[in-house]
Amino acid sequence: MKVKGQELRVKTGYWLLATILAAGYWLLATLAIAAQQDLMDNIKRAIVKELRNAISEDVEITGLRVLEGMDALENLEGYKINTVAMNGYAGRNKVNFMVDLRDKRMSRKNIIVEASYDVLVDVFISSRPLTKGTVLTADDFYAVKQKSSKLPVAAVLGRNDIEKKILKNNIGQGVIIRADHLTNQLSIKRGQKVNVVVEGGNVVISTHGVLRHDTVVGGVAKVLCDVSKKEVSGVLISPNTVRVKI
Repeated sequence: MKVKGQELRVKTGYWLLATILAAGYWLLATLAIAAQQDLMDNIKRAIVKELRNAISEDVEITGLRVLEGMDALENLEGYKINTVAMNGYAGRNKVNFMVDLRDKRMSRKNIIVEASYDVLVDVFISSRPLTKGTVLTADDFYAVKQKSSKLPVAAVLGRNDIEKKILKNNIGQGVIIRADHLTNQLSIKRGQKVNVVVEGGNVVISTHGVLRHDTVVGGVAKVLCDVSKKEVSGVLISPNTVRVKI
């Protein structure tokens, strides 16, 4: 009975020792993973700072990948980031960075990290349905931030490239304004039926007529009025409206 009791105590001791060793190994592995994650978070923050200085304040990291020096991420105790420096572009919206790690004894570890990034830029959205020939003002659109990688082709990125431009076609509310929506001059052919708005003093009279010559929105237009059969001269303020002041 004593022998059996001793065997039981030995087995129990082995089991406890194995459990303690396993727990210790798990704890060390957990701490090592946490140290690596903490280091990668610090590297990410340093890279974001570098990209904001070099590219744009509105940059954001979409991915990090260690290209060289993965073994340097082991045994990180005492190591901190010394420098993070750009090491060349690796493709569209990808940059390589050299990361220099040092400990208190100035021992060095180097890793190369590939950072994928995106830049938030302003795009401009129509604030209401807009008709062909509209001369755009600041009330006709508003800006929103969007990732540059998701931009539609020819999206206009500058407010000054929209204001006072003329729409070449109708667009609905909530549409991203593109360069092919806009023109500096919209030509209207002779024979186009137009509304004629005659303004004089406190009186406004509306009638209809036909353009006598080709003209552009914002340009001088001569119109033969339907009712009076008289020719009047005014300004084509939209593809179908001429304003005449008397």
